[in-house]
Amino acid sequence: MTDEILKWELNVRKLFALYGLTFFLALTSVVVWAQTDPDEIADTLERSKAKGKLLACADPYSFPSAAQNTDPPGYDVEIMREIAKRGGMRLEMVWADTGTRGGTSRAFRNSILKKRCDVFLGMSDGGDDDMLMGQLAFTKPYLGMGYVLVVQGKAADKKSLSELKDANIKVGVPMSTPIDDYLFSRDIPRSLYLDNRRIMQGMANGEIDASMVWATAISVARSEFPDAKFHMVDGYVPEADQRWNLNFIVRKQDQSLMKFIDTAVAELLANGKMKQILENYNVPFYPPFS
Repeated sequence: MTDEILKWELNVRKLFALYGLTFFLALTSVVVWAQTDPDEIADTLERSKAKGKLLACADPYSFPSAAQNTDPPGYDVEIMREIAKRGGMRLEMVWADTGTRGGTSRAFRNSILKKRCDVFLGMSDGGDDDMLMGQLAFTKPYLGMGYVLVVQGKAADKKSLSELKDANIKVGVPMSTPIDDYLFSRDIPRSLYLDNRRIMQGMANGEIDASMVWATAISVARSEFPDAKFHMVDGYVPEADQRWNLNFIVRKQDQSLMKFIDTAVAELLANGKMKQILENYNVPFYPPFS
């Protein structure tokens, strides 16, 4: 009987020793993990998750896409916030002006290529790989964008450029742009303006009753000219060669971050959140064009 008791006590001691060692090893692993400097994590996505924040760059003067110190902050900022949340991160913005001398190349060199941010918002893959400088890569498209038809007054019931041409109604366009050439080559009467803003100002002042403008121009004009009567033609889809897709940009080696963004974008397109964000800014929603 005594031998059995001693054997039982020995087994119990071994059991406690085993569990104690297991607990100690687990505790050690937690302590080591907690003491790991997130900046030492090589993978950009995992480093961002460890820090709890995703760093994104955008032009601070590109509302309604993005703007510094504004509320609402721009649809691209809101979209990236939703993407960051899916990885348990908050979004932190870094501003990079693309309108200065040197354009996007200089903005990229001073921001994402210096690792001040890990994704650049609101770019378009126009087939010009030179802008990527051999070091950057486009994500899959997240939105479609293009020139849309805006009407009022005597053109209010017109639904297409061909109808406007038949009625001999001039269409306001920004000069020396693809849409200017598009109308010129089709003998559609047009009025030339310096830019989209001046076109919308001309419509608000009654100078013209129809225009072809970049889709985001409507959002800006709505805030500048709240009493104007113009509207985009319902259901209008930009012409095939007058529309482009928007992409985010990441560093070429950040493949896990790219995959994470692409997956999140697909979810936002499927559940309608992307559409909701765009329409909150009075910007027409187009899913990526094929």
